[in-house]
Order: sequence, then structure tokens, then C-alpha cells
Amino acid sequence: MSKRENGIASVTEATEKMELTSATEILHQWNLSLAGSFADADSNTVMPNTGIFVELLNKWSNTAENLQRLILDEMIGRHHAKDKEEFIRMVQLMLTKLLDKVSLVRSSVSINDKQPGLLTQELLKAFHFIQEYFGTYFDRNERVPDVLISFYKKEINTLSEAIQLNFSQSELVEPLLTETLLSHFSGSFESNDMPVSYRLHFYKKELLRELSKEVNPATDSIRKLLYYYNFNSSAFVIYEFDRLVNMVSAISSKSEKVLMLRSEFKSINQLPVRVNYYFDENMPALKEQVSTWITEEIKYCEAGHFTQAANSAVTEPENKINTTLSVAKLGLLIRLLVVDKIIINRTVAPMLRTVAKTFTTLQREEISFGSLETKYHAPDKATIDVMKDMLHKWIHILSKL
Repeated sequence: MSKRENGIASVTEATEKMELTSATEILHQWNLSLAGSFADADSNTVMPNTGIFVELLNKWSNTAENLQRLILDEMIGRHHAKDKEEFIRMVQLMLTKLLDKVSLVRSSVSINDKQPGLLTQELLKAFHFIQEYFGTYFDRNERVPDVLISFYKKEINTLSEAIQLNFSQSELVEPLLTETLLSHFSGSFESNDMPVSYRLHFYKKELLRELSKEVNPATDSIRKLLYYYNFNSSAFVIYEFDRLVNMVSAISSKSEKVLMLRSEFKSINQLPVRVNYYFDENMPALKEQVSTWITEEIKYCEAGHFTQAANSAVTEPENKINTTLSVAKLGLLIRLLVVDKIIINRTVAPMLRTVAKTFTTLQREEISFGSLETKYHAPDKATIDVMKDMLHKWIHILSKL
């Protein structure tokens, strides 16, 4: 009988147990083998024995070829949907952990052998197998293993480049819409702030594929598609706010402004939407954000206060408060003043309009009310982190006053 230390199978024992018929037990033993090998070595001074990895990886590759069959056999034996879901999600989690460990081995240990790459391929095949055939039970909110990020990144960037070329050749697509849309996809997965989920990747890939099918792309057809897929990214919401502000500003009559806004409200709310689909799970639906803005704008116009026509006099630059802030930082700063009850206006929208007219940012002298309002209500993590540093700096300045 094999010896065990602290209840964990040794690498030798795990290597000998390759005749197991359970996919989860095999994956569990593989994870234990890698974990045990690294635990036996001081990662700062001594690398794990290369020979052990070559031996394990050679045996694993043979067993990995049978993984799909083992997974299918176990699924056939499960009759209840809950049991099937639990099994697939367990396999998915174990494959994710194992892929991460194999990637670590490949980057940390010098192995002049093709087996690590072959094993990775077999594990990825098992991953794609459960995605394709058991997608109903696949956990799309789970993070993508690091080894898959590079594949997904290349896939998204290739689609983005093709769409950018297609849109740039059409005179019916507004350049700002193209820039706003593709800014989310070019350089996708570059940020390390949050782990990439399968849901987000599948969403991006499907949306980009639908956009690539546009034979004669035009701004209106693209907008309708983005509403259908609930592309509720802050950048596109700001784009819609700016579009509406420009439409309102071009009209001088209050009744005509209200009529135009009601027409937009009706058109947007009648657009078809895919159920339970979204780009950003932390933001309200695209329709909800835009409809709320239009509703407030209608109330604002009916009260007798409305945006001046584009050709009317604007605030002179010398009468404005010039800042080096971005719109995002200014919006968050105003939010802090409101939360702390330093600014006590009863309604937010009119106050933000005054701020937009009175302040300038580092990039522009005329601040878009729609952009400021969005950044006020939905500050991004990067801006919050920058503002934290700014507040620490203020504390240091205060100590010297």
C-alpha cells in the first residue's frame, strides 16, 4: 500500500494511478501531483525535479486523450439536470486549476520535451468539448484560465480589425461611433484589474460577429444592433447622451424639443432587445439608462429650462473655472461633495448642467452634460483609484498649511 504524508498522495502514487475511470478523480490526482511537486521544493532556491515532470506529463498525455470519453460516460450516467450541472462545473473548475498549474510548470521549469504542450492541447480539447456539448451547464461567470487568454485576445482583435476596416469604408457610419465601439475591443483583455469571464468573452465574440455581417453598415443599423445586444458600456451610453444633447441643442422651440425627445423615447423603447444579455453586469440596461435621461430632459424642458440652441451665446472662457481634471475625475469629485452633503441641491441634473457650463477640463473647454452625468453616476475603478491618490495628496498638503 502506498505511503501518504499528511493524507496527500505522493507524486509516485499519483503517477501509478493512471488507470482510474473517473474524470474528476484523474483531474484531482493530476492537481495533487503538481501541487506536491512544488511543495517539495523551495521555490526561491530549488526548482522541482525536471525528470518528475517529464515522467508525469508523458503518462498524463496518454490518459488525457481519454478525458472526453470519460466525461461523456459520466454524463450519460447522470439523469438529473442538477447532477449534470454540478459535474460539468466541477470538471470546468478542475481543468481551469490544472491548466494554470501546467502553464506555471512550463514557465518555471526548463523541460526539453514536447509533452507539456501536448498535455495543454488535450486539456483544452476537453475544455472545448464541455463548452460545445454541455454549454447549458457550463459556468460562464467563471474566470478564463491564463493559457486561454492569449487565444481569446487574438480572436477578438482579429474580429475588431476586420470590422474597423469595413466601417471605415462606409460613408454611412459616423467615425465617432466606430471609435466608441471598437475602443472596447481593440487591445481586449489588456487590463488586469478584473479576471476575464467566459460570459464577457462570449458576449464580445458574438457581438463582433454580428457586426461583421453588416453588408452596408450604417449608424442607425449599428445602433439598433447595439441596443438589441444591450451594449451598456459607459462609452456607448455617453455617445447616446451626446447624440441627444446635440439634437436638443439644435432646436430653439420648447414644444419642438419635447416632441423630438418623446419621439426618440418611443423609438428607443420599441427597439427589440435580447433577454438576459448585457455587456456590463454592474450597469443598468442600455435602454434604462437612455430612457431615464430622456425622461429627465423632457421634465426639464417642460419646466421651462432647456438647452440653448447651438448658435446661441455660450459662457465666455474667462468666466469659467478652468481645471486640469478629466470629465471622469470632475464627475467623481462632484459626487463626493454630494454624498458628503457639501453640495445640497435637491435635484442632481440641473446642478450637473451648471457644472458642465461653468467648469472646463484639461481636454476640452465645453463639457458634455451627458458625459458628466454618466461619469457622476457610474465612476470607473481606475478613476476611483486615481482620486484616492489625490485625496492622500490633499492630506499631505493640509498638514503643511
